[in-house]
Amino acid sequence: MAPKDAAKGKKKKKTKEELEEERRQAEEAARLAEEERLRAEEAERQRLAELERQRLELLGQFLEAEKGRLDAQLAELDPLLRQFEHERSRSRAAAREAADWERFLRCVDVPQPRQRVPLAEFLRRMTEAATKDVTGSPDGRDLGAAFLAVEACRTVILEARQELLAARHSSELAALPPASAAAAAAAAAGGGGGGGAASAEEAQAAAGSAARDAAGGAAAAEWAEALESDLRTLYGIINSRIDRLTAAVLHHCDEYANDKNEIQLGHVAPMPAWGPAAAGAGPAGSQQQQQQGGGAQEQQPAAEAGAGGSFKWGVWVNTAKNPRLKAVEMPQLGVTLEIPKQIALANVALRVQQRSGPGVDEYFGRCANAWMAVGGLLAVDLLALPPGAKKVRGWTLRQVTPLALNVQRVPYPIPPAGADPATWTSEEEPPPLGVTAPLPPDVVLLQEPLQVAWWDEAHSIWNTDGISDVAFDAAANTFSFHTTHLAPLALVMRRTRLLPYAGWSIRPTGGRNGNAAAISLDVGLDAPVVIEVSKGTASLSSPAWPQLASLIGQPMAPLDLLQALSDRGLHLLPEDRDAEPAGVIAKERGTEEAMCRDLALLGSVFLMASSRWNQTAGPAEALARLSEVTDWEEGGRTAPHHLARIFEKEKEDGERRVLVVMRRGAKGVAFSDALNRRPEYPALPGVGSVEAVKECELSIWGEVHASVLTLLRGQFSAPGAADNPLALRLAALPESLDLARTTSPLFTSTLADTMLALRLFSFS
Repeated sequence: MAPKDAAKGKKKKKTKEELEEERRQAEEAARLAEEERLRAEEAERQRLAELERQRLELLGQFLEAEKGRLDAQLAELDPLLRQFEHERSRSRAAAREAADWERFLRCVDVPQPRQRVPLAEFLRRMTEAATKDVTGSPDGRDLGAAFLAVEACRTVILEARQELLAARHSSELAALPPASAAAAAAAAAGGGGGGGAASAEEAQAAAGSAARDAAGGAAAAEWAEALESDLRTLYGIINSRIDRLTAAVLHHCDEYANDKNEIQLGHVAPMPAWGPAAAGAGPAGSQQQQQQGGGAQEQQPAAEAGAGGSFKWGVWVNTAKNPRLKAVEMPQLGVTLEIPKQIALANVALRVQQRSGPGVDEYFGRCANAWMAVGGLLAVDLLALPPGAKKVRGWTLRQVTPLALNVQRVPYPIPPAGADPATWTSEEEPPPLGVTAPLPPDVVLLQEPLQVAWWDEAHSIWNTDGISDVAFDAAANTFSFHTTHLAPLALVMRRTRLLPYAGWSIRPTGGRNGNAAAISLDVGLDAPVVIEVSKGTASLSSPAWPQLASLIGQPMAPLDLLQALSDRGLHLLPEDRDAEPAGVIAKERGTEEAMCRDLALLGSVFLMASSRWNQTAGPAEALARLSEVTDWEEGGRTAPHHLARIFEKEKEDGERRVLVVMRRGAKGVAFSDALNRRPEYPALPGVGSVEAVKECELSIWGEVHASVLTLLRGQFSAPGAADNPLALRLAALPESLDLARTTSPLFTSTLADTMLALRLFSFS
């Protein structure tokens, strides 16, 4: 049998030439593919470049037409806006003059924060008095003089605090002192130019706000910084003055002993009021109450001292070292301390300060967490005692040590003998100190559960560690707790307790041609917060709680009213730092301010309400719902139940139809289709593509106008808008717009300031 062919069934091996040819063909195919890819990429690039060129060309035409429309509308509105500004300036000047006259009638003998040179001299004199060496002089123990100085500082604190509030919340140059306002006006007159690298959209958006930022931003920040410095200095003077007073009293404490050798002093000083109560308040120094020598006399609690609150000061010297002593009562202060055995056996003094009323919380502005003090501050300090006096042959010998000039705080738990108080720490939790103190009668407690905290200076926060057994006795109007920290203490509440707003509304309350409106806030309480706004003033009408009785129906400047509510525990002055704890995104300052100014023009003619889509929109956009009031002959459907029904139904046609207006950054206002009943947010067309720009040109939704007064005329630039049923539906009656134009400028300014202070668009 012949042998099989060994090469049968095997592939013939390629020659070197064949392999080289295959490699060359593969490389050629790859080259051709790469060339094709590059040609495709270049074609796509050219296509996209052409689309971008077309987009920019269309966008340029669109923005040019938009700018022309806005410029024409602003030129048309300029006489009206100038008249409004003139009336507002005149009203502000008259209000300032009236306030100065009322201040003069109250015989206020301290300088105003705006009087920078007299204020600097006042601070210098007060600082010298607070640090003066009065060892051995009766002047150092003069309680009346010390608390009159505290009263003077508190008066300046109240005025500086309101100036700071105005600087932070008002857009008016009138909020600045004269020198700063002049500098800001000069900056606005000389300012100009812009960043060449900005896009056309950015340049258009920035153009309207550049002058405002240049005029007021730096000057307002400088003025606010000066006021904050003043406040820190004033609080420091008060604390130094009280420390020097306490040191002088402890240096001579033997002179205050009663028949039982008990040493206890107490002083209650009513403090100056702020707002409507200040006008009828006399000098607080004439009402000062004092008790010493163990508590033999009875007096009214300091909480009843007046609308300005009070400054309670008390000292107890541990002379008995009685281990069975369980409590120290200070009836003149209304305070009871349950002391642990360690304090009962120590050679120390206990000092109690309870500061109530407006302006006592020196930590509010620099608190790094979300707590705020409610009802004042309560400070309990352990103080070292100076060497005791010795009587020799009719002479009283006192050893003069640094404790004669200033107090020395003893940490708790008390360090053992020989330990360095600055570094020693206890390995065990010390027994707590019990505190029972009165609550001012005008304080609302909203925090649930009730919480007390101590000021942690190292971290600049209100700290709740070591606080337990917090309770409130409604019958006695006192609160009690246990603490292992001796530091400034306070009942605290979240600054965002009432935020974000579940809803808000504004309705006219003055009838046809009226100049009054009511702002209603849904903050989750059993009654809405209702603020009545009129020409130059605002007043509270709800909730009608006993703690707020002094504010109900009392006309005040809007910021004064909101600050008074905050002092009583109803905090409605949110800041940007509150946005994150409240779970919202703050709107840009210029957007929110412009939206408030715009809508305030409609405050006596339209019903207004919050939009559920406001937070969905970006930080540069703000939304609100409107409904025109047209039946003034029948009294106007402006009652709360009318408003609730109209915005609940959200009719899109008819007399009581609901419209949605949107502020689009610095450019102006536009209509939006974002009714609350829409299942999804109907975003406006953008400008990111040729099709989007074309849609912008054709759409009535999103077409920007300079003001709501021009927007509501229903005159749109979109092709065919004149006969478009949508344009007719969005237009307001000419009579309504005429009423808006003739509304009091002072009323619109007051309404806008109130809306801006409440931050309606950032926190709803």
